[in-house]
Amino acid sequence: MNAVDLLANIIQEHSPKDIWRNSPFAGYRRLGNTNRGEIGEEFIRRYLGSVGIKVLNGGRTSATDLQISERRFEVKTASLGANGTFQFNHVRLDRRYDYLLCLGICPHQIVFNIWRKGEVAEEGAGRLVRMAEGQSVTYKITKKLENMRPIEELPELLRVTLST
Repeated sequence: MNAVDLLANIIQEHSPKDIWRNSPFAGYRRLGNTNRGEIGEEFIRRYLGSVGIKVLNGGRTSATDLQISERRFEVKTASLGANGTFQFNHVRLDRRYDYLLCLGICPHQIVFNIWRKGEVAEEGAGRLVRMAEGQSVTYKITKKLENMRPIEELPELLRVTLST
């Protein structure tokens, strides 16, 4: 065995299992964070549009990511880590929105969850952890896969939630 093959084998032995191997969403993991966020927002816009739910806004310069039935949504997108959790970064409480919608991309499924902004501020969506020590503007929320919902439930949940 040559040295290159030997080192490649040793690396393989010490590498964690790649949960994204053969995933239709593997390319998502190679994108930068800004692109991931844009993809998440565009997915929500098109997915809801395909079932007759009108979605407004969504540009990178908009104060609100999305608007549905006159309610403002902040959208955060994250991919599933090998430990079975999502880390939703840059959650802000100083922005004007009514709901936080977290979109989780798994190797073979899409999940979500949604909380009112007040629930987020009171840590009902999860523990708010500062993105950087000494600042209190942006936070991250870590969610387990089992605390998320299948994406197929989103349209009906929005219809019920936003009609009240």
